[in-house]
Amino acid sequence: MTSPGPTTDTSGHSHAAPVSGRVVYLSPTFAPYTVPVFDALYQLIGEGFTVVTLRQPRLEIDRAALRMGTFPRLLINGTCMRLSRLGDEGQRTPLCFLWSPSLPLVLASLKPEVVITKNFNTWTLIPLLMCYPTVIFWEGTRHTERTVGPWRLRLRRWTGGRAEAFVVNGALSRRYLVETVGVPADRIIEGGICAEPVPGHIRRGPRVRSDHDPLVYLFVGQMIGRKGVPHLLRAAHLLKARWGANARLTILLLGDGPERQQYEALAHGMGIHDQVRFLGHVPPDQVWYWYEQADVFVLPTLQDNWPLVVPEAMSMGLPVLLSKHAGSAPDLLREGDNGYSFDPEDHEDLASRLEEYLRNPQLVRKHGEYSLKLVSRYNPGRAANAILWAIGKAKSRSTPYRSGSAVGPSR
Repeated sequence: MTSPGPTTDTSGHSHAAPVSGRVVYLSPTFAPYTVPVFDALYQLIGEGFTVVTLRQPRLEIDRAALRMGTFPRLLINGTCMRLSRLGDEGQRTPLCFLWSPSLPLVLASLKPEVVITKNFNTWTLIPLLMCYPTVIFWEGTRHTERTVGPWRLRLRRWTGGRAEAFVVNGALSRRYLVETVGVPADRIIEGGICAEPVPGHIRRGPRVRSDHDPLVYLFVGQMIGRKGVPHLLRAAHLLKARWGANARLTILLLGDGPERQQYEALAHGMGIHDQVRFLGHVPPDQVWYWYEQADVFVLPTLQDNWPLVVPEAMSMGLPVLLSKHAGSAPDLLREGDNGYSFDPEDHEDLASRLEEYLRNPQLVRKHGEYSLKLVSRYNPGRAANAILWAIGKAKSRSTPYRSGSAVGPSR
């Protein structure tokens, strides 16, 4: 079921009604891919739009993003404390605690008409307790949240009942909110996320290759258990056993992490090291070069909300092979049109999907062109308009249904 929201024209661009007044977006950290969306919101809302973020984010990529974009931002002191970590195979949903004592005073000084927050955390509870109309950007799916305990689920249901609207990545995030948290479907809109735009100097579309060139499969991600790299290696081993010397393929593994040496040893042990290249860490602006060198993108993840490497690969004209655990699969994959899904722990299944393009190399261009068409609507303007719709929803629902507070506005 699709919620009411911005109208969509034939080009796939959505349009929401303009918003006036002060809107504060609480984003503890933001990466470069978020910057174009914030800039688009700034253009739509004007000087009333402010992003509040941590002065010292944990990751270098987030620190770099602080220097990007034209939108107004307010940096405050605070920290993100990890109370639990994701297990090697993605068994546990991580639990973090955002600590920033000045946030209530910051909100009181900004006097927002609507507050936008990310996920269910302390930065979301604060504006709700201060009785500000609140929009929550939510990313999780039933699979990524499957280990959430009863107390966290009760808190989420309480929070979901008080938030005016939700913006979600895609269909699986919507399903979790409706079926598990109990949020009414008409308070949810999909499409608040998009990949970083392809740099202008980068070639888009399938690469030119001869019949004698090996087919190049590309993985982009961390070398950690939940990304499923060992399953990809074992599937490649099965494929080599089937095809022998005729298995003309190369697998590029782009990324680093604590498991890299273990995976390299696994590739050597299975005798596929001549077909697998571990590229290690690559700066973000150089990742596009490797998309240019690839024919097919493959993601064997065991747990991911809405991995942005998928729309990045599609925007470069690549077919996609996606694990059934990739949260974006229902939104970005059309089975047999721009790629295939698979169970990463079923190595025969994954090997067969890899084999589709070895048997039918003409599908690479056909599926890549469909990827380009499908991903074109996932742009900053669409994401900003989805958020704009949620802001309008929050304003329309923010009549006094609960008492105001001494700090926040009366409701």
